[in-house]
Amino acid sequence: MTGRIKVRELMQKEGLTGEVVNLYPSWRTGIIHGDDGYDVTFSDDSLVVGFNYREVSVGLRVSYGVFFAAGAKVPTAVNLEPTHADQAKGSTESPTRVGA
Repeated sequence: MTGRIKVRELMQKEGLTGEVVNLYPSWRTGIIHGDDGYDVTFSDDSLVVGFNYREVSVGLRVSYGVFFAAGAKVPTAVNLEPTHADQAKGSTESPTRVGA
């Protein structure tokens, strides 16, 4: 099998919010502490929408969705975007992204 995942096999959770609490640059992974009390580990490969790994920083408030393949213990994909509060602050810290 080529490792493809059928959409119907995915379990998803969307509309979650939290804060990036750890980044591990050598492994290109990080941890989000969700407002629901759960921690989500993500990697550069699992970030599919929103930020890429270089744009993520510790303390960043984010809204995210998590997608798991059937039977997976870690997320297969994570959609990571700034919360509305972060967007309202302005873009003095980083340039505005025009994205896909």
